[in-house]
Amino acid sequence: MKEIEAKGKRGYLLYSPIGNSHFFRIYHNDTFTDYDINAEEIEIEIIGDWTSLYENEKYNKLDFSSKALGK
Repeated sequence: MKEIEAKGKRGYLLYSPIGNSHFFRIYHNDTFTDYDINAEEIEIEIIGDWTSLYENEKYNKLDFSSKALGK
């Protein structure tokens, strides 16, 4: 298996409800590459404008922002 340094790679953390799991996707010109996530802890930085963190007494979540949802 070929090893490629991940630092600096930009992609998307996606959730599969079918497999109840997350994976990492890097888009190319007209295709994409998916990667299974096997590491237990990975540092990430949110760089998009369409997500927000929501907090309340019961739980916290990362979701689409109200701007993305047209609110």
